Amino acid sequence: MATGKKSLLCPLSNATLTTRFAVYSFICVAIMTAALWFIVSHYLINQILKREWKMTADIVRLEAKQYLTKEDFKAKDPNAVGQKFDELFRHITLMPDIVRFKVYNPQTVVVWSDDKRLVGQSFPDNDELREALRGEIVADMSSLTKRENVFEHDSIRRAVEVYTPIYSDASGELLGVIEIYKNATAIYRDINEARLLVLLGALGGGLLLYLSLFAIVRQAAQKISEQQKNLFAVQSELVASQRMAAVGEMAAAVAHGIGNPLSSIRAVAQMGKLDCTQAKACANQKKTEAALQNIIEQVDRVQKRMHSLLNFVKPMEPRAAMVDINTLISDIIGLLAPRFVEAGVVPQLDLERTLPQLWVDANHVEQVFMGLITNALEATPRGGRVSISTRGQKYRGSPAMAIVSVEDTGAGIPSEIRQRVFEPFFTTKAHGTGIGLPLAKRFVERNGGKITVSSGAGGGGKFEVAFPLAAT
Repeated sequence: MATGKKSLLCPLSNATLTTRFAVYSFICVAIMTAALWFIVSHYLINQILKREWKMTADIVRLEAKQYLTKEDFKAKDPNAVGQKFDELFRHITLMPDIVRFKVYNPQTVVVWSDDKRLVGQSFPDNDELREALRGEIVADMSSLTKRENVFEHDSIRRAVEVYTPIYSDASGELLGVIEIYKNATAIYRDINEARLLVLLGALGGGLLLYLSLFAIVRQAAQKISEQQKNLFAVQSELVASQRMAAVGEMAAAVAHGIGNPLSSIRAVAQMGKLDCTQAKACANQKKTEAALQNIIEQVDRVQKRMHSLLNFVKPMEPRAAMVDINTLISDIIGLLAPRFVEAGVVPQLDLERTLPQLWVDANHVEQVFMGLITNALEATPRGGRVSISTRGQKYRGSPAMAIVSVEDTGAGIPSEIRQRVFEPFFTTKAHGTGIGLPLAKRFVERNGGKITVSSGAGGGGKFEVAFPLAAT
C-alpha cells in the first residue's frame, strides 16, 4: 500500500536515472527559459518604449518652443491663439504616425484640440495627465476608453497617448501638457519582433543547455551502469572464490584422509591378484582375479576424480609455450580412435593448415580438448559424427584469434540449461561429477581464451574455443 502511494506521488520513482533527469531537467529548463524570456523581453520592451517616448517628447518640446510662448498657454480666449496651435498641429502631424493633438493647462483644462468639442473641458480624473503635470513623460498604451476619448474613431483606438510636460525656458515654470496620439502599429510590430527574438534566443539557449546536461548525465549513467556491472561481476567472482576455497579445503581434507587408505587398498589388491596368478591351483582363480582387478579399477577411478577435483579448486598456473593446435588435435583424435571405433562414431577433421602456433600451456589445452571431444563422443549416437575444425579469425581492433570448434550430432543442449553447463557440479550425466566443463573453462580463461556453447548446424551441441594467436 505504501509503495502504491509512493508511485502515485512520484510516478518516476521506478524510472532509470537518465529518464528521471530527462523529465525533471526538461521541466526546470522550460521554467527557466520562460522566466528568462519574460524578464528579458519585459526589460527590452521597456527600454524600447522609453527611448521612443523620450524621443517623441523631445521633438514635441522643440516644436512647441518654436511656435508657442508662455502667454499662449494662459490665454483667456482660445480663439486668440488658435492659429499658433493650428500651425503647431500641422507641423507636428508631419511626423510619422502622429494622428491627434491636445494641449492642457496646469488646471487639466483643454486649451486647444484638433477636436473643438473638447476645448474648455477639464479632465481631473485622468491619472496619466496628473502624472504629466508632476513633470513626468507618460505614455499610455491601453485602449482609449477614457472620458476625453469618447469622440475618437475606431481607427485610432490602438493609438498610444504620449503626455509631454512643457516648461518655460526662463523660469522653469510648468506651462502645460501636450498630449499627442501616436499610431502604435509600428511600435507593436517592433515589440512583437523583440519578443520573438528573445523567445528564440531563450529557446535556443535552453535547448543547448538541456542537450549538454542530458549528454553529460547519460554518459555518467552509462559509467555508473558499467561500474555496477563490474561490481556485480567482482562480487560474483568473490563468492565463487570463497566457495571454491571451501571446496578446496574440503577436497584437500578428503584427499588427505582417504589417499593413503586407497593406496593401501590398491596395493593389497595388486598383491592378491599377483598371488592368485602365481597359485595355479587356486579355486575360482579367474573370478578372484576379476574381482581384484575391479577393486584396482575402482580405486583408480576414485583417485582420478579426487585429482580432478583438486585441479578444479586449485588449477595449476599455465606454463606457456609455442603449441601447434592442429597437431595437438590430431594427437587427441589418435588417442581416442579406439573409443570412436567402439562407439561407431566418425571423427571429422577440418584443420586450417596455415594457422600460426599458439602461446599456451600445452597440458591445459590438451585437457580442455580431450574433455570436449570425449563429451561430444559420448553425446553422439552410433552412426553419427564429431566434427572438429580450426580456423583463424581477426576481430576489428583486436589481435587475430584461433577458433577451435567441436560439434556433435547428438540431441544437443537445451537452451534453458545452456548457460549452466559451466557451473561447478552441474551435470546431466547419471555418473558425472560436473567439474569437467567448469575446469575446461578455467583452463581456457587462464590461457587468455574464451569458450562458448551453442547449437550446431545439425541440432547437436557445439563448443567454440578462441585463443589469441602468438605474435610473429
